[in-house]
Amino acid sequence: VGSEMCIRDSNYMKTIFYWVILSIICGFTLTIASCSDDDDVTSLSAPGDIKYSDISSNSFKVTWTADPNATSYIVKIKDEWRELTDKAQTVSEPSATFTGLESENKYWVAVCSTTANASSASPFSKWIAVKMPEGSVARTFASGEGTEQYPFIIKTAGQLKLMAYLVNKTNEIKNTQAILATDQDEIEIEMDPTIDYTKAYYELGNDIDMSGVNDWTPIGTGLDNENIAMPEKNMFSGSFDGKNHTIHNFTINYSSNNTSAMCGLFGLSKSGCTISNLNVEGDITAVHTGTQETANYLVIGGILAYGYQAVITNCTFKGSIRASFTTDTDGTSIVGGICGTILGTINQCTVNIPASSEFIVNGATPQVGAIAGYGNSGYITYCKAVVDGSILAESKPIDDSREYGSARAHAGGICGASSGSSIGACDVTINGSIHAKSKKSSEEGSISTSAAVGGVSGSYAADMFGNCNILIKGSLKAEADNSVDVGGAIGSQVRAGYGCSALHVTILGEIAGTCSSSGSSSDATYVGGVYGTGSFQMGGISDSDVTLKGKITAEHPQIAMAGGIAGSTSTLTRCWTNIDTNALLSVKGGTAGASCGGITANLLSGGIYGCYTVCRGTMQATSETASGRNSINIGGIAGAASGTMRARKILTGCYSLIEGSLTGNGETVFAGGIVGMSNAYTNMNSTYWWSASDAIKGHSGIIGESDVFKMQDSSQASLEEAAQEMNIALKDSGYGYFFYREKDKCLNITTTLP
Repeated sequence: VGSEMCIRDSNYMKTIFYWVILSIICGFTLTIASCSDDDDVTSLSAPGDIKYSDISSNSFKVTWTADPNATSYIVKIKDEWRELTDKAQTVSEPSATFTGLESENKYWVAVCSTTANASSASPFSKWIAVKMPEGSVARTFASGEGTEQYPFIIKTAGQLKLMAYLVNKTNEIKNTQAILATDQDEIEIEMDPTIDYTKAYYELGNDIDMSGVNDWTPIGTGLDNENIAMPEKNMFSGSFDGKNHTIHNFTINYSSNNTSAMCGLFGLSKSGCTISNLNVEGDITAVHTGTQETANYLVIGGILAYGYQAVITNCTFKGSIRASFTTDTDGTSIVGGICGTILGTINQCTVNIPASSEFIVNGATPQVGAIAGYGNSGYITYCKAVVDGSILAESKPIDDSREYGSARAHAGGICGASSGSSIGACDVTINGSIHAKSKKSSEEGSISTSAAVGGVSGSYAADMFGNCNILIKGSLKAEADNSVDVGGAIGSQVRAGYGCSALHVTILGEIAGTCSSSGSSSDATYVGGVYGTGSFQMGGISDSDVTLKGKITAEHPQIAMAGGIAGSTSTLTRCWTNIDTNALLSVKGGTAGASCGGITANLLSGGIYGCYTVCRGTMQATSETASGRNSINIGGIAGAASGTMRARKILTGCYSLIEGSLTGNGETVFAGGIVGMSNAYTNMNSTYWWSASDAIKGHSGIIGESDVFKMQDSSQASLEEAAQEMNIALKDSGYGYFFYREKDKCLNITTTLP
């Protein structure tokens, strides 16, 4: 019995021992497992309201809501690949700081609450992500060799800054064969001496957020060029393919006195430069602090500041740009959403200026356009501009102390001004405003001020232009002391280029030009649905039209001219104006009179062939001071078309229907269904008209009034009868063919002959 009791006692002791060991093991296991996502612990709850703060390129602080039952917290961290156990922390307060992290990486943090000696713990919270910003300049590109086959791949803001650094440093030490290095925020950047980074190939690997970058230096700074017209230093001549990715939150805040300041994602390009498939969204502000002792320039582009022999394709810009001078009254500012100045090609690019955004430029001769500020040479084709916000070019400040000088502001939906870039196949939608303003600071100043605004370009002088659609729901306006030019397509084109064609303008809003004073006999206001003023080396305006449902107005204390197609221009062929029921075409002149015409206010030279006006709204011309030869001229086709013995004015195969109102008000008024002011050197061939008012004659002027070519009424039968005679004249000249269009209840013109 004693031995059996000993055995039982021994087994009992063993059992107790095993239970103790098992309890210790299980207790330890439970303690270790208590900070898991799966355990159900009732004494503590998982921390909530996890937030990040003090985020830098390599550190951040994380905080959470304190648990009153917790004495400490376990914080763990992981990246995209693994949990970083060496960086896990146990803290007594509801916050932790992690350092020594990689910029641009993404991290996740989870937290659990524990009690003393980790005797009890909550489940871990959900993993909460945080994205580290770029510190400065990345050490390397994501991949690539800079060749066409293996371009450098850019995936972060730091890598984009690396590209800028390498390109600009290469320009600085061109032809140096040494391996170079620099130190920026303790990051060593090595340059491969076998690579010319200015000519390399680059691609975006994904969208880039630039919100943490506020010290951008353009790729190809363009600095140290003595002559901005022929740049040769610090250029980019490589290839950049955005792969349709977007650079978000791109910001430039520039303030300096560099003579030629260039601001943009890219600064200055060189022959061989291509930029394609890139979208930029941002805000650029540049302030030039230079003085008048030097010729100062501000050249700004959302993509490229100065496109010297560059090719820019399928790029977009969305946002705001502002440029100004603090002290220089002669400074020149040139701003464009794609390119400031272009001496190359811009193709299939789009600029969107949202309702909350603006392009605002000042200086002595500011030039601003949605696509380009100034077109020097090359082509702008298949581009699109949507102006929901505003574009403003303002000549200010102007130094009134000077005895002479001039200031002119240019603004346009595609180009501010152009003297050599051919523009074609572009679409412009203006829901907001495009304005140009040039005013003296006081009446004592002798400065001559002018402004030019166009739905496509403010002023224009190039070989080819055409095939554009312009929709104006907002406003185009120009205001100056001396003279302004405003057009639905072009403000002013003087003796350059070889004509234009296929310009289609719809005006639901307003086109207006206003001047407040007059300094010389040439001062005037010219406003037109397509052109303010237009004269050409060869040809004229053809196959263009205006649908007016809003207002076209012109005002000047000396002379003002407004036309459905042009204020003043040379030859017009197959053009038409439709003035809707509630629309207004109005001009108010002064001492030298006023002219208004359904097609043109003034036929400068040449003739008008196969054109027509249908006016169901109001056409009016007024002046309180005009008298004698300084008359009020208003006509269904032309306000004034007075020729000379050597230069006759010719109207062939044209017609007008004045179903609304055509009126002139002044001391001397010449009003006509076809032409207001005409003379013996004005030839009218098969040119028909009809007016609802018996007071209107076909043409007036110094040779008297005439009812020649008046139609019996505006019925289809009368129109088609007139068309037979007009088509004979037009066919013989090869200018086109009229046919009745039922939906518009009028004759339309086509180049197709039967």
